[in-house]
Amino acid sequence: MAKTSDKAKNAWNSRNYDKILVTLKKGEKERVMTAASAAGCSMSRFVVDAINARSPGLLTVLDDDSKKKKPAEA
Repeated sequence: MAKTSDKAKNAWNSRNYDKILVTLKKGEKERVMTAASAAGCSMSRFVVDAINARSPGLLTVLDDDSKKKKPAEA
């Protein structure tokens, strides 16, 4: 059973985001993940950027900065 915090996050996400399913041949997901990592972004950001390269400004770019770890204080 999902925790209350997970339910709240899932409910918020379903109200604020749309999801799409992309079907790829076996092994291609790993290639996209590797390319996204090499570009320094999430797979979602990578896909949104690819779509915007083809149709500039079509999609809003997700903010990846909120998921990056902050450097340790010296």
